[in-house]
Amino acid sequence: MTSQNTVDNPKNQIGISHDNDFLVITDRYYTFGLSFFYNRNLNKGIFNNNREQVLFKILQKAYTPSNIETENASEMDRPYAGFLGMETSWQTSSYKTNYRVSLLLGMVGPASGVGQFQRWYHDHIVKYKTPTWAQELSNHLYLNISLEYVKEWEIAPNPFGVRFAFTPSIVLGSKDRYLQPQITTFFGRRSDLQKSMAYGNLGNLEREIYFSIQLAYRWVGYNAFLDKNIPMFSIETKQPLFLFDVNFHHRFLTHEYRVGYHFTSSEAKGLQRHQYISLGYAKSF
Repeated sequence: MTSQNTVDNPKNQIGISHDNDFLVITDRYYTFGLSFFYNRNLNKGIFNNNREQVLFKILQKAYTPSNIETENASEMDRPYAGFLGMETSWQTSSYKTNYRVSLLLGMVGPASGVGQFQRWYHDHIVKYKTPTWAQELSNHLYLNISLEYVKEWEIAPNPFGVRFAFTPSIVLGSKDRYLQPQITTFFGRRSDLQKSMAYGNLGNLEREIYFSIQLAYRWVGYNAFLDKNIPMFSIETKQPLFLFDVNFHHRFLTHEYRVGYHFTSSEAKGLQRHQYISLGYAKSF
């Protein structure tokens, strides 16, 4: 009986995700990200009749200028920044709403090891231009807290379902400060919010296969990777961002697969727009 319940109602999940702009023929700005995570469904939470979960994640991200072959800061449109961090989040979900609180602690700079990893990857794996990682931001610790709320409506039922979600979020801390409202439309077979992989929820094995379109607008108050940079760089980061994402998700038994395309408008005057691809896999147990 215990084994059957574990299979039918998984309480744990491990996963990996990777972002990269190389597949869309660019190699600049947010150029790659790699994360490993563990997700746990809580048997006893704070609120009754709500599904509650905690997530722990280790991640690294690389930010590079558009010219990755120069060591001269005057020929770069932004400094190099390698980030290594740990994130933990708690969320509670009801039938139509979701709340998430996340805490991110990490280090930027040579001590993160991100620059060394990317140089090795370009030298031995892709055999492509090796970034110099000159003028990299110095070592510094950062702490962020983020709050996210989701309200969802069902427009049409499965199997060809349509759902609409409004997701405002706010991020505060020493690394980032911004406000971001977002709207998402889901098309296809998808579980209720409380059970769906769209929000990382565990506890059932209902099959999901759908795609989503997201539109978001971000008012940026502060970005430490651009505002707090090497003195020879002069970047204005008060420019709002427009974000566009298309994601495909599929859950089959205990396996989850994710593929996404992401577009971001220029972060600041003098910088270009950006795009990248995301891939992800998770296993529940």
